Amino acid sequence: MPDNPEMLPALMGLQKAIGEQVDIGMEELSLLLPHLKMNKMDKGDLLVKQGQVENNMHFIVDGVTRSFFIKDGKDISFEFYFPGMFISSYASFLTGTASRHSIEAFTPLTIFSIAHNDLMEAYGKSRKLEQMRIFVTEELFKKTSERNMDFLSLSATERYLKLLNEHPQYVQNIPLKYLASYLNITPESLSRIRKHI
Repeated sequence: MPDNPEMLPALMGLQKAIGEQVDIGMEELSLLLPHLKMNKMDKGDLLVKQGQVENNMHFIVDGVTRSFFIKDGKDISFEFYFPGMFISSYASFLTGTASRHSIEAFTPLTIFSIAHNDLMEAYGKSRKLEQMRIFVTEELFKKTSERNMDFLSLSATERYLKLLNEHPQYVQNIPLKYLASYLNITPESLSRIRKHI
């Protein structure tokens, strides 16, 4: 069990998130404990900066992150992550190459973080942790795949409503310009959508 009493409920949240797909208990998760760091971040802090190498996998205990990149001086939001989700600049994490985007704490944030080498070592110690590796990879892939499909098949209004239905308590507090960027529409268009729903 963790020495920090604050970590126990957070660890149980991690177990619940993984346990939906993998039969994993505290015994297996205890193999991660020596390497897990519980971090509290202020709004605006960066988990990884565009151009840097991502060396950590994170699990969001509380708060919201925003993934974005800068192109031609323009800040483009392309994903939000919420409590109970894994977050990483995953291509950079896997390959050791520079991240093509930044991830910021969009609200005050509490996360578990584990370094790449420590996570790979832990995976090798337990078959169930190896199954967790597959689960995490699939979750990150599904989120990217689902977003791509949404952009091809849903209108901006439908994409907004989907995000609002899934995370209403957070979406209502995301500033208009970031939501509009995420939906790939202007803030004015998003204002019109909001007025008509």
